[in-house]
Amino acid sequence: MDPVNSPAPYQNDEIDLFELFESLWKEKVLIVAITLVITLFGGGVAFILPPTYQASVHMLPPSISDVAELSKFDVLKSSQSQSQSQAYAQFLQLLKSNQVHKELLRDKEIQKALFKEPVSVQKALKALDDLAVVNEPKKGPLLDIELSFSAQSPMLAAEVANSLVQLAIDTYRQQISDAFVSAKEQELRALEDQRKSSVDTHAQKIQLELSKLNEALKIANKLGLKKPKETSDMSLKTSASSSVVTEELRYLYSQGADALRAEIDAVAAREKDLSMVTGLINIDQRIALLKAIEFDPAKVMPITIDLSAEPPEQRVKPKRSLIVALSAVVGGMLSIMFILIRNAVRNRKTVS
Repeated sequence: MDPVNSPAPYQNDEIDLFELFESLWKEKVLIVAITLVITLFGGGVAFILPPTYQASVHMLPPSISDVAELSKFDVLKSSQSQSQSQAYAQFLQLLKSNQVHKELLRDKEIQKALFKEPVSVQKALKALDDLAVVNEPKKGPLLDIELSFSAQSPMLAAEVANSLVQLAIDTYRQQISDAFVSAKEQELRALEDQRKSSVDTHAQKIQLELSKLNEALKIANKLGLKKPKETSDMSLKTSASSSVVTEELRYLYSQGADALRAEIDAVAAREKDLSMVTGLINIDQRIALLKAIEFDPAKVMPITIDLSAEPPEQRVKPKRSLIVALSAVVGGMLSIMFILIRNAVRNRKTVS
């Protein structure tokens, strides 16, 4: 037979599972050894890694009585008044803010416990963002909120979690108190300006009236009119409401010097009598009300603490049993792969 045209020898590329298992069984000691080494290594790493504990504070929206003090904003002409949900939402924003985190870092003991070495403010804030996690519902109203804080000490985790919540409460109280004081002072200034304007307007009207009466008195004295002038012209008696000055003066000096002096004295007395100022009583009552009202931020509670943080009994990281189990699985897989690759290389060398 022509060797050129002869068919190529049949090559069996099928994997013989029995032979494969047999080869692995022969290397069982090596497989166990490799698996054991990797498992021990993973277990060692798991026990060397520092433990991490997590403490949580559970919070709910405030009750009506918790934010009753905020109703005092309704007395002011201010838009700072808040509902229960608005107070709760503002508190949560503060809880996650760098403002509260910076305030926490002012506590040197906590700062030293969290960071073994001195770090910049930016790095410290970034670390706090990772350690402090606020869990909110992704959909629906803000109801049950959880603040979780992770630390290497269970006592430290609980302490920092509770401190963050308290700092956010204190910051909210300070902000809402400042808003009340600012709104109150702003309205008081506006009322004082309105009062001064009303008094000045009253004084100007009195001075204008006095100038007309004094001018009429001069004319009456020059004409020698001491008593009211008798006249049949009724227009002189009714022209006081006229906008024409000359007609008004005619009516005034016709009343005589004696009547004009008496009227001047009466009008001059009105200048000091502020009860004659239009609307002044209402303004003074409003000022007295605002000065009497006081805002007590300590009576405001923007949240209901459902459960304070307690030192956890179990760590959340590292999960040692899981690490050891995964190490054993990885070790077994790597040892089998090593055996298979080594046998494949040996077989190729033998064939060649």
